[in-house]
Amino acid sequence: MKVLRLVFGVFFVIGLGMLIGSYFTIQHTRSFLANAVTTEGVVIDNVLSRSSTSRDVSYTYHPRVQFRTADGRSIDFVSSIGTSPPSYAVNQRVTVLYDPQNPTNAHINSFASLWVATMVLGILGVVFTCPMIVLTIWQRASDQKDQWLRQNGQRIQAELKGVELNYSLEVNNRHPYRIVCQYFDPLRNQVHVFHSKNIWFDPTQFLPGRTIDVLFDPDRPHRYLVETSFLPEKV
Repeated sequence: MKVLRLVFGVFFVIGLGMLIGSYFTIQHTRSFLANAVTTEGVVIDNVLSRSSTSRDVSYTYHPRVQFRTADGRSIDFVSSIGTSPPSYAVNQRVTVLYDPQNPTNAHINSFASLWVATMVLGILGVVFTCPMIVLTIWQRASDQKDQWLRQNGQRIQAELKGVELNYSLEVNNRHPYRIVCQYFDPLRNQVHVFHSKNIWFDPTQFLPGRTIDVLFDPDRPHRYLVETSFLPEKV
């Protein structure tokens, strides 16, 4: 659990930074729109951009747009948004927004040109922060369940069946261990199999004997807690 919290904590910090960046891009775009002047421009070229990874090479086309300011100056700029194939044809007319104090700060008046950076930062921020938030909520609910069981659960002696690896969870190419035990309820003629919480070392040599304490809710047998407080702490 400590390893997961550390990993998710790093992701959370990165995601929080992205969400803060998204907020500032929103404010910047809103400020730009509040002062921008609208005019007509024309696409004079599609600038080819090449990007490569270890596995692939991709090409995108960024429209170069030319327009005139209110005082007659000719300005051209290359859009930061590229696509493949090109989104605009050469000689195509487009609506341009520009800052009258700094006309080179200009954008095509489209949702992608104005808001795509905000959307990307926001989506990635949510993706990176969600695991830590979900883990925290789950941990709090689990702690509340354990507290209720310690106060109200029925304590039974379950038969130890052994130790197994939990292959459904993997962190740094390692699987945690779980203690497995079972209990026969003669009143209901039912066998209950219990698994401890994940343990990040082999607890076999520390098992107390042939039985182990389990706290469970007889009305909802899926709510239980295998006592592992006898185990040493992992450092």
